[in-house]
Amino acid sequence: MLALKSNGLRVSLFLVSVLSFSGILFAADEAPVTPPPFRTEEIAVLRAALLAQQKQLEVLQQTLAKQQELLEKVLATSTQPQRPGSLGTVASLAPMIPLAPLPALAIPAAQEKPANMVADSAKIDALQKGMDALNKNLGGIRLSGDFRFRLDEQLRTGNNVAGPLQNSRLRYRLRLNVDKDFVPGLSVHAQLSTAPYTNETTNDQDAAGFGIKAPFSLAEAWVKYAKGGFSIRGGRMEEVFADSQRFMWDDDVRFTGFDARYTHTLSKAASLEFRVGEYILSNPNTPIVPAGSPYLNIGYSVGQKVRDATLFHPGAILKAKTGRWTNQIYSDFALYRNADQIQLASTAAGFPVLESNAIGISLSGAVGQTGNAVTTAGGAIYTAREWQLIKGGFRADYADMKWGGRSMPFWFDFQALGNAGTDSDNKAFMASVNFGQIRKYGDMRFLYQYSWKQANSMISQFTDDDLGTGSGVNTRVNSVRFDLGITRFLQWQNILFIQDPIAANKPGFFVPLQKGANTTYRYLGHLAFTF
Repeated sequence: MLALKSNGLRVSLFLVSVLSFSGILFAADEAPVTPPPFRTEEIAVLRAALLAQQKQLEVLQQTLAKQQELLEKVLATSTQPQRPGSLGTVASLAPMIPLAPLPALAIPAAQEKPANMVADSAKIDALQKGMDALNKNLGGIRLSGDFRFRLDEQLRTGNNVAGPLQNSRLRYRLRLNVDKDFVPGLSVHAQLSTAPYTNETTNDQDAAGFGIKAPFSLAEAWVKYAKGGFSIRGGRMEEVFADSQRFMWDDDVRFTGFDARYTHTLSKAASLEFRVGEYILSNPNTPIVPAGSPYLNIGYSVGQKVRDATLFHPGAILKAKTGRWTNQIYSDFALYRNADQIQLASTAAGFPVLESNAIGISLSGAVGQTGNAVTTAGGAIYTAREWQLIKGGFRADYADMKWGGRSMPFWFDFQALGNAGTDSDNKAFMASVNFGQIRKYGDMRFLYQYSWKQANSMISQFTDDDLGTGSGVNTRVNSVRFDLGITRFLQWQNILFIQDPIAANKPGFFVPLQKGANTTYRYLGHLAFTF
């Protein structure tokens, strides 16, 4: 209980410090305004209360340290299994806001100690009430985010099929989230993130450019309404069946459109969830194709209208709990319309009319992450004439698994798909086994994945760019991951990918990385912070 409360206290103190600092920044850009007298008094009282509570926390920290030491001695001699890990520590007690001179306060003497843990809990609750009062003054806006610092190594020896690959770089990613509930059920979310504008499958920024500042962009923005088991969202968001498994979708891909979900409870241990997403991928705004248009490269005729590329994605997930196991069976169907526009956007001729016009600036290059088979070398027409992806999968979770007294949840996931829009190189599958999770210091996670994705199985530009280095599909990959918890807010993550191509070029079938190329090795080492 003390561990949970002290960790919660740390989150609360950090949130107050971030919000207070944000308030100072906003105030610096405005002309000084003298607040009404009653408002000044309220702020002074609140500051005084926070200062007093900080002093009390200094006493509480000393008491918790002694109680922790005593508890560890008791556990060391107990016959019951001991749960590793400490009770946690209290967050920094440095003042969280700049304080003006305050009236004298009655502060408890340093030598005065709480009588027992009940008194400690009461003091923490009192501090939490002060934090809640501050949150009300911010209008209920919630701030969060994460920062990732990454070492990225890509290595491959060259031969007569593919040249060598040797790219060693540092990368980083910073994301800031803003959430707000307006009325019950209605909420808004936005996320700002670092990201190169020409790569839709990553928010990572390379440590390059001789110190040039990196761009910050709107990664997510949506409004959501939820009531009962139903919810609907509209805006820019992750795909409705995104699952962080690196199979069909890259973790950083976001689409603009709508999705809806409805969960029907079958019994106390079972439910059926329906999902559907509809996304607008392009807006060509070309009612008549002129002579010399890039759209002629993907089969359009002069005078023809160019319609939007879209994605329609319905499906369902059946969840059932049997004993200590939680099982999921899921199936979905993804239908792309006018998909060749995606490949056209990956060519020098196509990206100015399909991308630059959408964001209002001229990009330096085309969409990356190619890998699908095309009809000509470097061409813009997919070998697969239709994209009708039928996917199914199964997942089993055992959350109560322990290792040396430490919680180490286990899960297994298998998913496979086929593209009914073509009969060649149209299949893919992935198997994943996970053991452990990261919640605090000393926690560990082990993950193994094997994926096999043929060249016409899914759209390469949207699938994972780490698992498929240089080619999102036409690959078979072994992946091993190990994570270690440094603190509750910091993880050390390590992932190794071993990748080989599946198919070689043939008439009417050309891939950027073909069979016969040497094995590609990729290592990602992360320090991942959350706040």
